[in-house]
Amino acid sequence: MKMKLNFKNVSKGTWVRIISLILLAINQIATSVFNYQLLPFSDEEVYEGVSTILTIILMVVNTWKNNSFTEEAQEADALLKQKKGA
Repeated sequence: MKMKLNFKNVSKGTWVRIISLILLAINQIATSVFNYQLLPFSDEEVYEGVSTILTIILMVVNTWKNNSFTEEAQEADALLKQKKGA
């Protein structure tokens, strides 16, 4: 059975993931095999950058989510779940 590729209907997300994977593979090979650093960042800078990005993402997610600490808010959550049928 021969597979027929259809590049017209490939989503943008798929292209971004594939291209990112290829770029990361090229960087990894250049760093590991050829001992050549393509990205001009030290390990410490990468660590700080990733840590900062993850902190910002978690701050946004935790702020956006409904955090019910008061008794009234918890009762409202229970009522909402009941209304939704969950």
